[in-house]
Amino acid sequence: MRIEQTKSRSRQSNDNALAESKNACVVRKHMGYAHIAKKHAQPINIFYQECFNPWLNLHRPCMFAISKVNAKGKLVKVYKHEDVKTPLEALVKLNELGLVQFKSETLLQDLQAQAKQKTDLAAAKEMQQAKHALFASFAKQKRQA
Repeated sequence: MRIEQTKSRSRQSNDNALAESKNACVVRKHMGYAHIAKKHAQPINIFYQECFNPWLNLHRPCMFAISKVNAKGKLVKVYKHEDVKTPLEALVKLNELGLVQFKSETLLQDLQAQAKQKTDLAAAKEMQQAKHALFASFAKQKRQA
């Protein structure tokens, strides 16, 4: 069965480039590099579920690379302006190509309807306001303690 198992090491960006790059450009950019105390974990998870993840997946534009072979025969990633889209738009394209299968409770139409409820700018403003309120609640708890 010629199965090879590889092991990745946490916080080693060469081992798990996708996860570490997301942590760097998304999570740490918004939440900072400091340790998050256990008492703040539940409010942060609620913030992620209700505000951050919908904004990230439905409204935040991302660059998607296209692999091309250069003159020397090396495979290089090319980022074009026309390939900028939200993760939802990329998912729609994958669905059109038949490369994705949805769980029964998650329908593409539901996600598209959720995305149309707000503009990208309105969703970003709402997420930023929720983040500021979250951090203000932490500061308030610290002053009271």
